[in-house]
Amino acid sequence: MRHFDLHCDTLSRCRSQKQGLFGNDGALSVERGLIFDQWVQAFAVFIDDEKRGVKAYREFLAQAEILQKAIASDDRIVPFDKDNIREGVCNAMLTVENGAAIGGKLERIEEFAQMGVKVFSLVWNGENELAGGVHSEMGLTDFGRKAVRELEKNGIIIDVSHLNSLSFWDLCEVAERPFIATHSNCFEICPNRRNLDDLQIEEIIRRKGLIGINFFPIFINGESDATFQELRAHIRRIIALGGEDCIAVGSDFDGAAMPSRLDRIEKIPDWHENLLKHFDPDFVEKITFRNAERFFRENLA
Repeated sequence: MRHFDLHCDTLSRCRSQKQGLFGNDGALSVERGLIFDQWVQAFAVFIDDEKRGVKAYREFLAQAEILQKAIASDDRIVPFDKDNIREGVCNAMLTVENGAAIGGKLERIEEFAQMGVKVFSLVWNGENELAGGVHSEMGLTDFGRKAVRELEKNGIIIDVSHLNSLSFWDLCEVAERPFIATHSNCFEICPNRRNLDDLQIEEIIRRKGLIGINFFPIFINGESDATFQELRAHIRRIIALGGEDCIAVGSDFDGAAMPSRLDRIEKIPDWHENLLKHFDPDFVEKITFRNAERFFRENLA
């Protein structure tokens, strides 16, 4: 069994709880995740909307250090390498959730690339120097347009999760490379503004991007818990729109409340088993690993 997860907030949880990536009591710990033949985990540095400028940048450095120290101290976690996804370890990808992390300085994008950042979301729910999120009416700023060009120049994939509709379509006018939604579901199934409508999904598909299915029940059915059947409905919607090769996983572990049947990483095999009851094994492999593996192999430098 292979597992490729585009988003978790474990770094920020570990920082706030003063715990490490090994042995923590959250939804995801490295030692509890070593149940897969191959495992790629994107670890997002989450920046709260209250942090801006140098405070946001320092928060990025502090969370990134948690991952760096784990990799330096334990051979069970290694940096993600698109050409060599190792077996029996956590292949860790560093990502950014909220472009406020660069503290308003474009030159930090190159620094982030050198530090290993592979994916970068422009904003969280509010607004920052780059764009407006789902709780804002602001679109992509002039600075945000420059940041998009700089991100693409440095080979960092743009994440559209949390963008409001105006920012999303503004981005489409600027972006020249495929972008992804690391942890977003379907608005037509669950009308939450954090979800993607059909036109947005079709645009991501047209650009050969990825959409990571989010396990947060509020984005699945609007309730406090959700079933595997309700989660499958979002997968089927994307399939119906032509996105069989764009569906991936974006759990949101440690960033949101999870369904009772899928609230810890060691329960992922139960979900895989359920998927196999309803979809062809080759397609399940696409959802859970191969689509994401192919995307990063083709789109990272």
